[in-house]
Amino acid sequence: MAKKEKKSGNKQDSRLAPAENGKSVGQAAKLPPKVKPMSAAERRKNRIDGIIKTVYPSVLGAIGGFVCYHAGDALTPYPWHFVMLSVILVTFLIQKNTYSFMNIDANSFKTKDWFYVEFMAVDLWIVTWTLLLN
Repeated sequence: MAKKEKKSGNKQDSRLAPAENGKSVGQAAKLPPKVKPMSAAERRKNRIDGIIKTVYPSVLGAIGGFVCYHAGDALTPYPWHFVMLSVILVTFLIQKNTYSFMNIDANSFKTKDWFYVEFMAVDLWIVTWTLLLN
């Protein structure tokens, strides 16, 4: 009987050419330098900042829900998505200008951080407004 050829599947072929940087395929790339461990005070400050970054936009969103409920007649001519974009803009501006009073550097926020705090504000706004309307 003739031997069957092995199909090249998930296994790497040892006859492959070396990688572009001169290392063979099996060698591991250089690891980034280790991050300096944080002290207990830094961990505590990061945890407190994280709590503030969660609670503050949630409170702003709940306040926005109460404002939209009490200003319901004034909001009737506007579509809901305009009201939502207005809430996003107002909470963004409030947070951007008030985080410095809480010793949080808002200038160091990345896009992911702003999406997080705005999601919290919009989520609590819509939940509060919906519960008050029912």
